[in-house]
Amino acid sequence: MRASEDIARVDCEAGIIATLFYHPDYSFYSEDLLPNHFTNIENRYIYQAICSLARKDITQIDPYIIIQELETNEATRHLAGEITPEQLYTIVDNTDALVRNTVEGYQLLTKAVKDAAFRRDTFQQLRECQQLCLQKSSDNIEQRIYQLLDDVMMEFSAANDVPPYAEVVDKCWEEIENRQGGGYAGIPFKFPALNDYATIERGELFIFGAEQKQGKSMMLLNCAVDLLKQDYAVLYLDSELNTRLFTARILAHLSGIEYKRLTSGNYTEDEKNRIMQAKEWLKTRKFTHIYIPTFDQQSIYTAVKKVKHTQGLDVLIVDYFKGKGEGDAFDSYQELGRFVDMVKNQICGEMNIAGIGAAQATVTGKLADSAKIARNASTIAMITDKTPEEIEADGAECGNKKLRVTVNRNGMQMTQDEYIDLLFDGNHIRYEQAKQHIPQTPFD
Repeated sequence: MRASEDIARVDCEAGIIATLFYHPDYSFYSEDLLPNHFTNIENRYIYQAICSLARKDITQIDPYIIIQELETNEATRHLAGEITPEQLYTIVDNTDALVRNTVEGYQLLTKAVKDAAFRRDTFQQLRECQQLCLQKSSDNIEQRIYQLLDDVMMEFSAANDVPPYAEVVDKCWEEIENRQGGGYAGIPFKFPALNDYATIERGELFIFGAEQKQGKSMMLLNCAVDLLKQDYAVLYLDSELNTRLFTARILAHLSGIEYKRLTSGNYTEDEKNRIMQAKEWLKTRKFTHIYIPTFDQQSIYTAVKKVKHTQGLDVLIVDYFKGKGEGDAFDSYQELGRFVDMVKNQICGEMNIAGIGAAQATVTGKLADSAKIARNASTIAMITDKTPEEIEADGAECGNKKLRVTVNRNGMQMTQDEYIDLLFDGNHIRYEQAKQHIPQTPFD
């Protein structure tokens, strides 16, 4: 390796360490970068320590906490005594110019280090092969050479194992059987009629659409509570309500006390006990609510990774999918498309998590930039108010909302006049399945 290449490699390693001091959450974007890929021994252990701290949701990194983390690991305890806080401060200060403040910049550094590690390890293995070739009596030389090169190629291969279908079909069928239950595959919604069309499935993204202020967020909250009652781990990413306001809504839903009375304190002692019981129950659930006023791919990906590492994660709920609403409309739509694609594929698909979200509909009843959303969503269901005429025709017991499955890659779609009857009670933040109407057949 030429001197200039060696210096560049060292700079990339130092840049990774310096960057993680300021952005430890970036380590979630380099999980395939292993400590042994670093040439510098100190960098290996510092990188390992910061990654471990990030997975404990520690966001402020300093030399003292790194040394403490090294001391807790028996394999690195000896190194903790050899590295002083002053040395760590010096490392960061000397590489301050190498800090990257974007994920993309950080990933370029990790790519360079992995590439250098691949070349280094391959070179070392080829030298081993050379020695084997020079030995006059080498037993099983072909097998040994193959093993030496195969090890390094498998470690750095960008592709996962690709087994023949015959080797995976039995496992796939076993998974299909394990997902069966109650006549459905996946996790059922609280609305039995909806489960005939689609359920909540890992790797899939279900989106509720509705016009502005028509109950999208309340639908997602109802889904979240139903999942928590089934003991699933849920992360709720909210661009609409901060955690205090969301807590008021979920407590109103659980306690059965009107939202306005709950927030104003106009409730009885017995009702307060119901609120406290609901609050204590929430503490027993695997649930996280994060308020992010402006969604961006990096913050969402990082939040999901943190929660998945700390409490486990079955279902991600996104409230809601929307463009940034500023600048060029085309750019906003493009960003929305990338956002939905990231949630569907990088989170739901690659992390094996179920996804539920909401998106705003236009006055014509279509999702804003529906092509970008429909391209990635597994299922889209539209929520609309029933007209007074429809309520009269169906009957009051059939509710005040309609739910139509308009896009579905996992089952049936509805015709224009088909819908599921729901009862929406905004005061108590509740959606329930109502009595299902009997379609009217016009006289010939």
